[in-house]
Amino acid sequence: MSHALIPELAAYKQWRTAAHTLLLELHNNVADPTPVSLEALSWYQALMALPVSKTSVLGDPVWDFNDDHPNAARNVKGAKLRLNFESYPLLNQSAALEVKVALYCWLKMPSALRTFASPRNIKANTAISCIKAGLSFLDTMSGQARQLMTDEFFEVGYHGLTYFDAGMYREAALIHPYAFGPNLKKFFTLLRSPFFQEQIFDEPLPYVELESLAWAKVLKHVQDSERTYRILPNDVFEKASREASFAVVDFLSTLGEPVDDLVALTRQNNSGYSLANAQELSRYNFELYVALRLRRKGYGSDAMADALSAAFGHVPPAFQSGSGQHDFKATETLLKLSDSKLDDDFRRYINFVSYSACYLVAQYTGMRPSELSEILVESCMERESDYWLLISNVIKHRQGLAKLFDDKWIAIPVVRDAIRAARLIAKVKQNPYLFSSVDTVAQGAEPASMKSLGIAYQFSAFFEEILTDEQFEVLQFSPYTLRHTLAYQMARAELGLPFISHQLKHFGDLIGGAGQNKAFSAVTLGYGAIAEILSKGGRSSGKTPTQMAEEEYIQSYCDPDGNYAGPNAESHKARMKKVFSGYMAAGYTKEQIIAQMAKKRMAIINVGQGFCYGSQREAFDESLPCIGSLRCNPNRCKNAVVTKVHAPKWREIYVQNNLALGSPNSAGVEDELRAAMEEAKGVLEHLGEEVEV
Repeated sequence: MSHALIPELAAYKQWRTAAHTLLLELHNNVADPTPVSLEALSWYQALMALPVSKTSVLGDPVWDFNDDHPNAARNVKGAKLRLNFESYPLLNQSAALEVKVALYCWLKMPSALRTFASPRNIKANTAISCIKAGLSFLDTMSGQARQLMTDEFFEVGYHGLTYFDAGMYREAALIHPYAFGPNLKKFFTLLRSPFFQEQIFDEPLPYVELESLAWAKVLKHVQDSERTYRILPNDVFEKASREASFAVVDFLSTLGEPVDDLVALTRQNNSGYSLANAQELSRYNFELYVALRLRRKGYGSDAMADALSAAFGHVPPAFQSGSGQHDFKATETLLKLSDSKLDDDFRRYINFVSYSACYLVAQYTGMRPSELSEILVESCMERESDYWLLISNVIKHRQGLAKLFDDKWIAIPVVRDAIRAARLIAKVKQNPYLFSSVDTVAQGAEPASMKSLGIAYQFSAFFEEILTDEQFEVLQFSPYTLRHTLAYQMARAELGLPFISHQLKHFGDLIGGAGQNKAFSAVTLGYGAIAEILSKGGRSSGKTPTQMAEEEYIQSYCDPDGNYAGPNAESHKARMKKVFSGYMAAGYTKEQIIAQMAKKRMAIINVGQGFCYGSQREAFDESLPCIGSLRCNPNRCKNAVVTKVHAPKWREIYVQNNLALGSPNSAGVEDELRAAMEEAKGVLEHLGEEVEV
């Protein structure tokens, strides 16, 4: 939209004085207003009637954009799409009108504002957060001006934003109750646009270097080079994945439901402990618990009967009182029909299974919180060709549109199991959303999904349940942590598969679908550059998960104080001590040395169970077991150096061979299996790692 097409804006400078007079008299409810020309009045009325959204016009005190964005993320809907100008009562009417016009132009004609790098349309919620920051500071300045000049003089004499001088900025910064940050800086950059100087203001705004002011509060600024992603520690990631998958497959198998992740089920059964058995879970007890939860939330007998009929095909006669077809016995009597207490411990168990299902979906899809909140458990799974897909809704970068082509994620077996468990628990919650409150929705109430804070709370409850007090106290977590952790773990594993980028929804324009080898470089993916770009969304230059993984490799391989296994371990450690002592004598810290080594991309070959110590030249040796297959065995290869980064692989070797011992197909090879277990156990113990997390 061009400003030449809007005569109300083109004439703003011409009628700004008349507008000030009209606004002042309307504000003071003047009975006999000062006469203005009919032309000025007509212009003013037309300006006030300009539509800014489907439900608001420019003259409204509240601008609401919720109806314009029906598919907005749930953590955006509501207040983030609404701006109430009356929340800033100290600002005079002329200044408020100028801010309204500025926001209108930003939303309707962003290309005219050449101040910002991108001329594309601005999202309403982004613009509103910026304008709110600016209005709050203008309100602070206005409050000071009113104290110095009286309310009447400020209202009459101040015709707009250009009347605030540089001294007022300095004084207001000292007492402004909100922190100075990017939004406030962007607000004044917007107002200083050449377009507004030409079309709106009668003179330039005073130029003030905002960063140089003595602000009462300032948002902490982190340099891009120092910025790191919040990710789960490796041991927490392993433990969370194990505990969550065990809880889900145990829940499903106990209820007689199919399980897709047979590896997790086998490992859970082999562990010898079942949360479901501890709570005496059964299909009968679970369905009775569903009926009791419905009753406690005010549901009638018909709703209870429907739930039981859906589970059993009929209402068990033992549940009925006998006085009517759908009349049930008292709650206390029904509880006696179960061999489980169905008490608060049972409720906490069901909650934990729900949290576990949510964790698995979030961790192994890498979905954003806004996408997680859109998942409907009954309709979110779909099979396409050879893949199971999880369906939600990509909202970011869609400018309010939804359900396009980029709303599917690869669903690995444990994710499918998590959704299957969530469908059962949805009967308890009476809520179709995966990420929703664990409380039962009251009869007649509208089910809702969770926003980012609620999602973070549920994950926090999950981690508090599985971690030690010491681990939980130091855990730093946000709703995006699991997304960054997934990118980090893929980088650690040196994965670069096409569906990774599809999962994280950053390269939808390059990759048409999972498994389609087009529009990307397979070599680049293999070297992990994609993980770096994905984790950053193509922006900034901070420390990415790929870089963090590289530093972990370097630290595991080069740490002079680390633990190593293998025939070459002692000589390798001595060499590292010599290298580090030289650099540290020059004043560098160990962390700085490791970071620099990672930047230099030291030649280390990760072969799964260990690093190949191939930096030295030697003659060809046919006895090396890694030739041709890159399978590193530190007990047989003199080049092997095994570090903590390889602990998961050795732990897997231990667990898989332990599982194989219980299989009838392993008859006759028990000694070999036990030998492999002992070898793995010895490596883990030498590294100071637990054999099983």
